[in-house]
Amino acid sequence: MSDQIETVNQPASNYTEDMIQVLEGVEHVRARPGMYIGDTTPRGLHHLIWEIVDNSVDEAMAGYAKAVTVRMNKDGSCTVSDDGRGIPVGIHPTEKIPTVELVFAKLGAGGKFNQADGAYKVSGGLHGVGASVVNALSEWIEIKVDRDGKRYEMSFERGKKARELVVTGKSTHSGTEVTFKADNQIFPDTEFKYEVLQKRMRELAYLNEGLHVIIADDRTGKRDEFKYDQGLIEFVRYMNDAKTTLHPVIYFKKEDAEAKMVVEVAMQYNDGYNETIESFANNINTHEGGTHLSGFKTALTGTINRYAESKNLLKDMRPTGDDVREGLIAVVSIKLPKPQFEGQTKTKLGNGEVEGFISIAVNEKLSSYFEENPKEARAISEKTMAAAEAREAARKARELTRRKNSLEGSSLPGKLADCRSKSNEETELFLVEGDSAGGSAKQGRDSNIQAILALRGKLLNVEKANLIKMLGHEEIRTIISALGCGIRDDFNLAKRRYGKIVIMTDADVDGSHIRTLLLTFFFRHMQELIKSGRVYVAQPPLYLVTRKKKNEYVLNERAMRKTLTELGLEGTQLLIRDDDGKELRRLDRAELLTVVDMLNRLEELAKIIQRRGIDFSELLQNRKDGLLPRYHIVIDGEDYFCADPTGREEVLRKHGLAADEVTPPISGEPVATPATPGSPAAKSNGDEKAAADDRRRLQRNQEIHEARELESVFAALKEHNISIDDYDRVQEESISGEKLPTIYGLANEETVVDISAVGQILPQILNMGKMGIEIKRFKGLGEMKSEQLWETTMDPAKRILLRVTLEEAGEAERLFSVLMGEDVERRREFIEEHALEVKNLDV
Repeated sequence: MSDQIETVNQPASNYTEDMIQVLEGVEHVRARPGMYIGDTTPRGLHHLIWEIVDNSVDEAMAGYAKAVTVRMNKDGSCTVSDDGRGIPVGIHPTEKIPTVELVFAKLGAGGKFNQADGAYKVSGGLHGVGASVVNALSEWIEIKVDRDGKRYEMSFERGKKARELVVTGKSTHSGTEVTFKADNQIFPDTEFKYEVLQKRMRELAYLNEGLHVIIADDRTGKRDEFKYDQGLIEFVRYMNDAKTTLHPVIYFKKEDAEAKMVVEVAMQYNDGYNETIESFANNINTHEGGTHLSGFKTALTGTINRYAESKNLLKDMRPTGDDVREGLIAVVSIKLPKPQFEGQTKTKLGNGEVEGFISIAVNEKLSSYFEENPKEARAISEKTMAAAEAREAARKARELTRRKNSLEGSSLPGKLADCRSKSNEETELFLVEGDSAGGSAKQGRDSNIQAILALRGKLLNVEKANLIKMLGHEEIRTIISALGCGIRDDFNLAKRRYGKIVIMTDADVDGSHIRTLLLTFFFRHMQELIKSGRVYVAQPPLYLVTRKKKNEYVLNERAMRKTLTELGLEGTQLLIRDDDGKELRRLDRAELLTVVDMLNRLEELAKIIQRRGIDFSELLQNRKDGLLPRYHIVIDGEDYFCADPTGREEVLRKHGLAADEVTPPISGEPVATPATPGSPAAKSNGDEKAAADDRRRLQRNQEIHEARELESVFAALKEHNISIDDYDRVQEESISGEKLPTIYGLANEETVVDISAVGQILPQILNMGKMGIEIKRFKGLGEMKSEQLWETTMDPAKRILLRVTLEEAGEAERLFSVLMGEDVERRREFIEEHALEVKNLDV
């Protein structure tokens, strides 16, 4: 063989020097955002907020800030502010530009690199790219710094400086305020979600005792404040919501002054069968764990077993780590000067020295707690022994099941229609509701890679069942057998038989229930399938629309409404007239689309108001100076609308009632909280009868949270010459029979539809959209032909699959316990709390 390298003669123009590009700073971030924030999905979008918030929280951890505020603005931007020291604004000694400009304009600039004499001893961001990445990925960003008695401001656009740092006034305090708008050239969806923000900010408040966290949404008027004086203890109580606990929360803290490390642990056992351990490093949620989590788990198992052994509580078997953690809710938080994370998004801690430090802390502190609290220690030990016994009984049950399958001559369930491919990457298993749908799916599938498992009836709710009862349920045994990867401590992801597990149920209430039961099973017993992104939810269509002999499948009610709206707007204009019928202006399709979006939101808010028990027309009639009332009270069946809290308290006082906030009833008889001690009613009677009388008299006392958003919608409509003053003219006309003037008209090539009120515009557009089309609503998957099921739900080229993810394990743990557990009262409270958020109710 020759040592020479054979060259291929090709034109030099194929690969030339000028093809090598150098992207630096802002350009590189914008070209490869995934390297810095993970991706450009909503997860990456919200990561922008976390980067700025982490900087503010770092100020709090350093002892310089007491409050952090996050505000979502009406224009889609987000503002993060704190009362810390304020970013330095002086000229940097080496870069010769204002330091605040350096922080936001240059990658790798920050005050967190040198912990020995830097600005921060502990921080969540050591990469020095957070602020500059947010700047690079924002359409614009404005920075305001209060420092040394002055207010400084500067701004950037898409990473480039737009305004020099200038002094804009005096200041009596210190702090930093950053407002940015995510760039729609980078992110397909730039809408921040309040619920995502709420969870993370609550989490940060738990992790930083005494920190005052405020979040507000100017788009909807929502607002929350979090401040916890017992931090992790209250965090564990929150996650144990709706569970029966075995003992008070165990909390301990240990510091290593030399290594500058601090660990905090809060833990509590409940009578359930599942574990949830949330781990954090410098306030960053380490979803994938790391050395701090492994150190905690190892030490926990050893400490509990040693105690049980010393007290002669161990029986025939020694509990394993899984046994020890059954029913455990815990939070482990480590703060250290130089954390080593995997990647910029920081999901796993790698510091080797942390594992030993946490092991020592758990051994020392937990052993002391057990000696001082023998009753609680015994309860925990007995819980772990019961788990070990149940594990052994379950093992025997599984072996019995395996032997039975072996005797029957097949290890796979008979109802499984398997695929030909043996690959566990490209194959898919569809869990289908019912034999009828299963039959259609079997006929319509790609039998090479798609397997079908038809499930009969409702699945067992595993949240309420122990392992032995669960393994006795035929449908669950069938699923376990079909997947082949085992459950819980026997689970092995590599042994799974399919690459995707797709839950395919009807688009109705029963289908949603079955889907929830399946997700509960996977979350509790095969959680690694979810973590690895193997579990999906199919999206079968609810409607078939036929127009001009062409079929179109529509996913759900919302999509159907959108389809009808688009059809109704084809060639349609909105005519705006005065009371005499004179045409004032016309709105073309583009402008009309904007108006329709506003009217849709107006209709959603009106429905929410109706669910609150308020007549929407009556609410509009109680406007003053264009502003809606903020509070609604019903006393002895009479309605009162109040503009502010002072007016509400005055109404209540006039009737001798306490001015306490009362949760609005959702259904059934109106309810109210009792009068507080010291209220006029309680003082006059001095017994429980006063409270009972108050409950009968005071039917409602609620804040109308939607008022601000409604006013913003009204103002936006007014810009298009649409006034909300005639919204309820439809009702007036129907009652009096009087012929009202036509204020609006919808005109297309074929006809003009006269409209006398704003409330009729949207229904008429939908009616126009229905003309000339046939709509069929599928009652279930079994009603669909095999060809229809394939082309809408199973064909990889056309279908829509939703991947099930697990980003908020602690919140998921709490919600599964509340919604699927034994505590009926807590579930009722949850339903009442969120009932107004329902968009499509199938009853």
